[in-house]
Amino acid sequence: MEITKELNWRNIFIFLFLIIFPFGQLTRMSFNLAGINVPLLPIDIIVGCGALYAFIEKFRKPKIFGYIAKFLWVAFFSFIFSIFIFKTPLLVYGLFYLIRFVAYSYFLIYVWNFARGKEINRGLLMDSLLAVSIATAIFGWIQYFAVPSLKPFFILGWDEHLFRLVGTFLDPPFIGLIIVFGIIISLNAFIEKRSKKMLIIVVFLLISLAFTYSRGSYLALLAGLGVIGIYKRNLRQILSIVLGLALLIIVLPTSRNHILGIFRAFSVIARIDNYSRTIQIFKISPVFGVGYDNICLAKAKLDGSVNFFYHDCSGSDSSLLLILATTGVIGIMAFCFSVYKIAKSLKRNSYSVILSSSFAALLVHSLFSNSLFYPWILGYIVILLAISVKD
Repeated sequence: MEITKELNWRNIFIFLFLIIFPFGQLTRMSFNLAGINVPLLPIDIIVGCGALYAFIEKFRKPKIFGYIAKFLWVAFFSFIFSIFIFKTPLLVYGLFYLIRFVAYSYFLIYVWNFARGKEINRGLLMDSLLAVSIATAIFGWIQYFAVPSLKPFFILGWDEHLFRLVGTFLDPPFIGLIIVFGIIISLNAFIEKRSKKMLIIVVFLLISLAFTYSRGSYLALLAGLGVIGIYKRNLRQILSIVLGLALLIIVLPTSRNHILGIFRAFSVIARIDNYSRTIQIFKISPVFGVGYDNICLAKAKLDGSVNFFYHDCSGSDSSLLLILATTGVIGIMAFCFSVYKIAKSLKRNSYSVILSSSFAALLVHSLFSNSLFYPWILGYIVILLAISVKD
């Protein structure tokens, strides 16, 4: 009954976010602006409404918001500075990404005010996040058997994945990381409660992760498990998961598609090339960056032209390199400072263990994909952070 009373306009956007989350890119819309394709995601609209509500109602802010705000100010300054670099109305494209990041930062305030001081609400949110990961994996299996090839989606700007679990996100690394978060939450619950239900969930999500064939997600899971092992000092369960994943990778049916092999090299070469291009963009303006998030414009400046239609145009295969290129040395320093201060402010409990493990997984994953600023991932981490912070 207490939960029902809490479900009102002061927090309805949290649960709208969680409900629409598993539908991923299927809800994606777009509009044309000055000849470029600008994405419009319902999940961003929901987050924006929650953030605006928290701003108008002057919700109390957690102390950690001050650390996040420092990076926001640097990102804003780098964007203003970029006006003198590009001198084009297309800068508004990057402005949308900056507004999105500000909205997700204020969404933290919105969620935190629902979670703070109420254990039942924090538990509800954590259970909801696990449910989201499970639903994401289930949708992935539906796609795997119903639409094993994404070739028809190539004309829409997506990669041609074949016989991989991509789900509603149409991209193996991102669905892989969402599943990794679910494994971390359910494994932590199993270690604490010895629940057979949680063990079944861990196994289901682990098998689902294996079929993404996402090596970045595999490494992300190892990083998350390492943090859990340090906190829990329970190596037996951790080693069991690692061995289970290794066995699954060995027996995966890769014979139908040679590009799924664990030692495939073409994607490594492509990623190194992407890193090199991002570093070239960083050299345009190393101190303040080219502006958050003006990667597309910077690529056009380097190459003469660029296709704004493709979904990876505004990203990099490394979120940390993206921060460096778009906000410069000042930005990466502000980001590291914010992460350090937030980590220092966390009190050791079950929630902070899950947050620390998930963020470790995210940092490793973000070395191979632009996952740090992916809306669904950003929202997931924001909710975890709101649950874990008490003041």
